[in-house]
Amino acid sequence: MPGKLRRRSQSGSGLAAETPQTSSLPLIEATCATFGVARSFGLAEELAAAGYFELGIVAQWKLVQDRLAERFAEDLDPIGLIHELTGNPESRVRFHGPGICARLLAEHPQRVLEELRLIARDENHMVAEAVQAFGVRPQAELMGPEVVQELLPWTTDRSETVRRTAVEALRPRGVWVKHLTWSVQSPALMLPIIEALRGDHSRYVANAVGNALNDISKKKPELVLEIAARWQEEGDVGPHQTHIIKKGLRTMVKDGDERALAFLGFGKLALSVQVSLANSQPVAPNTALVFELEIHNEGGTCAAQLVYEIETPGKNPNRPRQKKYRAGEIEIPGSCYSEFKIRERIFDRKTALLIDGACRARFYLNGREYQQVEFELRRTSVS
Repeated sequence: MPGKLRRRSQSGSGLAAETPQTSSLPLIEATCATFGVARSFGLAEELAAAGYFELGIVAQWKLVQDRLAERFAEDLDPIGLIHELTGNPESRVRFHGPGICARLLAEHPQRVLEELRLIARDENHMVAEAVQAFGVRPQAELMGPEVVQELLPWTTDRSETVRRTAVEALRPRGVWVKHLTWSVQSPALMLPIIEALRGDHSRYVANAVGNALNDISKKKPELVLEIAARWQEEGDVGPHQTHIIKKGLRTMVKDGDERALAFLGFGKLALSVQVSLANSQPVAPNTALVFELEIHNEGGTCAAQLVYEIETPGKNPNRPRQKKYRAGEIEIPGSCYSEFKIRERIFDRKTALLIDGACRARFYLNGREYQQVEFELRRTSVS
């Protein structure tokens, strides 16, 4: 799943909920009927009557899986039906297999994991997300930390999607899921999985390992710094170790944590910075802001982590909305002026429209605030 969609919300709001025009329900209904699922016809109508089209996308998925699990349970061979479903050529149908499996075998978590390991070999990334979120994650909640030993064999599977699922499902925060309590409170318990995948040759797997470390850093930053320092001392054991460390420290970098910045080699800078907004004002919602940065470097050529924060009015006048963005690393030539441009869209969210009023953007280099730009947000332009 693309990073932009993950970043926006764990509730799934980065993906549009289904409408009657875009619904996959007729496809699911027809597919289930072909292999004899009880009461297949009428599924779409039943779900619509239950308020399906008023729900968010994740709630829609869960409702489908609840109703299908009820129907599968009426069959003499419900696991056989799951195999039929997960072998279907249509990924929108296969997507629901992990959630149905977890529901049908809820009292037998080890059996669930056996079935899910087969499903996790699916190369479709949306199906892979469903395996970790709706299949393995519930077992991690039920079994607690002992699930780590059950998933360790997954880290040597030939399939990169299976290996990735082992770590993705145990992330403290995760995607489309609520926080995993034991992993939030004691993240060191999942370190055997992280260590086993530290040297994985797949970038897809490495990204998941980095995301897990980043989740851990939000509550236990010292633990992530300790891991990063130890790995650096021990040397690379795979092609993506440096990438994993940077990904794992990204929230700390965004927050200007001096320890993380120093670890990555970013020190104090001798800079003066001017920032201007290229857009005409006032700015309307759902607009791409264009900021122009002029940086005068009085020292030698250096690298810097550029972070910016956009503040817009909130419902409570004393609590504006603030969101930080990590622009990444920029190289600044020494003893000269350099120009950089940043584009960032400010947009209405489904449940939180932007509010008119005074806004500002703050710009940070290596954790230090260098400049602010004020601008006005308004839905209708002033004549």
